[in-house]
Amino acid sequence: MMAVTRLTDVVVPEVFLPHMLKNTAEKSAIFQSGILRQDANMSKFLSGGGRTENVPFWNDLSAAEPNISSDDPASDATPQKITGAKDVAIRHNRNQAWSDAYLVSELSGDDPMKRVLTRVSDYWSRAYQRQMVSTLKGVFADNAANDAGDMRHVIGTDAVGAPVDAELISAEAVIDGKQTMGDAAEDLSVLVMHSVPYARLQKQNLIDFIPDSEGKIQFPTYLGYRLVIDDGCPAVQGTNRINYSTYLVSEGAFAWAEHPPKVAVEVERKPGQGDGGGVEELWTRRQYVLHPYGIKWTDSSVAGQSPTNTELENAANWDRVYPERKQIGLVELVTNG
Repeated sequence: MMAVTRLTDVVVPEVFLPHMLKNTAEKSAIFQSGILRQDANMSKFLSGGGRTENVPFWNDLSAAEPNISSDDPASDATPQKITGAKDVAIRHNRNQAWSDAYLVSELSGDDPMKRVLTRVSDYWSRAYQRQMVSTLKGVFADNAANDAGDMRHVIGTDAVGAPVDAELISAEAVIDGKQTMGDAAEDLSVLVMHSVPYARLQKQNLIDFIPDSEGKIQFPTYLGYRLVIDDGCPAVQGTNRINYSTYLVSEGAFAWAEHPPKVAVEVERKPGQGDGGGVEELWTRRQYVLHPYGIKWTDSSVAGQSPTNTELENAANWDRVYPERKQIGLVELVTNG
């Protein structure tokens, strides 16, 4: 029988894990965009127990008008107070595995697992990006249901006929969307959008490509916003039209922390499978927090220990706790393309 280098010969979990983590961060558009902020408190939480983490915060000082000073010793001013509240984040424990029958390698003359090894980091990069989009869907579903949609700007309709310019993405639409944050609008730095509105901007030659700090990667920008293109962004088919959601996001709007689970990478051989031909499996496990600051996780409707992407999209699982809209660096812009 032809000698074949097997997965267990080339995967040393203690070596492969740091490589996987590093590549995931380097290849992910959401990591490179600055949307995620490394959070030391979340890291401490992950190293301990519990499904959710309480994140206390102080509200801003009251906007009460200052006192008018006087020379009357009998007239006392009343001090203002500062109040606090708490945000809540959920621990995510997820895994994925890939298997390869020995016979496949032996008959094909190649090893599928070698290809798997080169793609694991890309898989997790895409998984995190899809999860962030699902989180945004849930956050804005909650906003529409409970906060009068004050974080949304909707110009898309379900009218009969072709969309007009006023219903499509444009510089004016983006500016109107960012203005839902008032004087904090300049904090927004990233646009996360479906490829359809992105293509419209491309046709108008409105996309610039800027090299990263090392000059190695060209990333697209629009009006100074860095672009993240993801067809997981909502494209909701109505009776007559599709409504596309584009998200404006501020730098550091999401908390991020990762802590390796007990066994982060594992290789298992199953000699009896394939009628004794043998199967080899590569398992990867990730434990992390990916949480929008100021929108607490309510845990209202979750079947397992960690939520699925569908459960993240459920408005009932989110509730805004930051008292001012402008403290939340998120905007949803809804257009017909």
